Amino acid sequence: MKQALGPDAWGLEINSKGELTMAGCSAVDLAAEFGTPLHVVHDERLEETAVRFLRNAEAAYPGRVSVHYPFKSNSVPGVVQTIQRAGLKAEVMTDFELDLALRLGYREDEIIVNGPCKTDSFLENCVNLRVKLIIVDSIDELLALQRLTERMERDVDALLRINPNYVPDGMNSGSSTGSRKGCAFGLDLKGGDVRDAFSLLKEMPAVHFQGFHLHIGTGIRNPKDYANALDCIPSLVEQAQLDHQAVRIIDVGGGFASMTTREFTSCEMLRYQAFGRLPASEDGREGPEFLDFAREISSAITRAFPHGELPELIYEPGRCITSSNQLLLLTVHRVKNRRGIGKWLIADGGLSTVTIPTYYEYHEVFLANEVNRPRTERVTIIGPACFAGDIVYRNKCMPAVCSGEVLAIMDTGAYFTALESSFGFYRPAIVSVRQGAPRLIRCRELFGDAISRDRISVGDLIEEEAA
Repeated sequence: MKQALGPDAWGLEINSKGELTMAGCSAVDLAAEFGTPLHVVHDERLEETAVRFLRNAEAAYPGRVSVHYPFKSNSVPGVVQTIQRAGLKAEVMTDFELDLALRLGYREDEIIVNGPCKTDSFLENCVNLRVKLIIVDSIDELLALQRLTERMERDVDALLRINPNYVPDGMNSGSSTGSRKGCAFGLDLKGGDVRDAFSLLKEMPAVHFQGFHLHIGTGIRNPKDYANALDCIPSLVEQAQLDHQAVRIIDVGGGFASMTTREFTSCEMLRYQAFGRLPASEDGREGPEFLDFAREISSAITRAFPHGELPELIYEPGRCITSSNQLLLLTVHRVKNRRGIGKWLIADGGLSTVTIPTYYEYHEVFLANEVNRPRTERVTIIGPACFAGDIVYRNKCMPAVCSGEVLAIMDTGAYFTALESSFGFYRPAIVSVRQGAPRLIRCRELFGDAISRDRISVGDLIEEEAA
C-alpha cells in the first residue's frame, strides 16, 4: 500500500491542537481571521525554493545561466516580488504581464517575451521597450516582426521556438507542448519551418537571431526527458551555421514538476471522468531534485557545443517554484449523506471558482482542524455553485468531516489564482505568512471591485458599501 505524503512534504507542521500550521500560523486561525476561500503563501519557503533553483542551475552549467520566472504560473504581485527578491528574472506573454513586470521594477533587459498569440500592438510595445528577447513562435510572427522593425527603425533580439515533436511518456495531450501533431506551439522542425525562418532572416537586418527555445510540456518528472528533447540541438546548430548564424542562447523552457502533486495521465483522466476512480496520490518516494534536471540539461547542451564558447542557458521554471508553497483553505458549510449513494462535503470554493486545476491534477487534501484524524470514508467534495460539475474531487478518502471545519488543498501556487473565476461569487483573499506573521497581499473582492469595469449607474451602491 502506498504511504501518502504528510504535511512535512510541504514544509508544514501540526500544532498542539492537531491543526495544520504554516510558518507558525494555524490554518484554522487564518481561515477565521481572513475568511474562506483563502490562499495562503509560505513566503519564506517560496523564496528559498527560487534561490535553490537558481543556485543549482548555475552550479551545473559551466556557461552563463539566466532563470526567468513565467508570470502565467502565478502573477499575484506579492508572490512575484518574493521570486524577484530571490534573483529570478521575468518571462511574460501578455500586455498585463509586461506592465506588471515593469511596475514591479524589472528592467527591460530582464524580460523575455513568449506566447503563440502576440498581437502586433503587443510586439510593437516589446520592440519599443527593447526587451531582452522575443521568442518567435511562428513564421507569421517573424514576418510581423520584420514589418514592425522596418517601420519603427528598431532592432530586436529573437529566439526561434522549436517544436521538437517529443512527448514524455505518460503525458496527457493537454500538457504536451512539444507534440508536432497535438500542439501548435513553435516552428515545425520536421516540416521545414526552421529552414524557412533562416531564409527569411537573411532579409531581416533588424531582427537578430540569438538562438533556440524549446518547451516540451508541464509536470515533467524525469530529467532524461529534457536530454531526449535536446537531441535536436546539434542539427539545429549545424543549420544555423550553414546560414551564417551564431547560436548564443538556448532556452529550455520550464515544465519541471512539483513533486508533491501531478497531472492525471490520459488513461487516469478517462477512468476518473467516466467511472469516478480518483487516481492515487504520490507515494512519498523522493523525486528528482532541481540539480538532477540541471545536470541532464547541462550535459546535453555541452555535448551540442563541443568546440567554441557555450551559449547562455535560460530556464523558465514556474510550477516547481510556486506550486508547493501555497495552499487553499475552504470551509465545509454543509454535509449531505444520501443513503445508498454516498456523502458530499459542500464547501465554499469549487471547480467553478477557485479549484479548476483539480479537474486534471491530483492535489492532496488535509483536514486543517485535525490533520491526524483517521481517513475512514470516501466522499465527494463539491463547491458552492448551482452547477452539477462543480466538483473538487470525487471519491476522495477523507476523515469524517463536520460542518464548519476547514479543508486545506495543497499545491495551489501554480495556475489556481491564474484560472480562478467569480461565477457569481467574490474572488478570494491571499495571505502570505512568514515567521508566524500573516500579511494580506490580496484583499477579498468587494462589490465595487466586481463591477468596477461596468458602466452603469451604481454610484450610490458603491458609496454605501464604502461607508
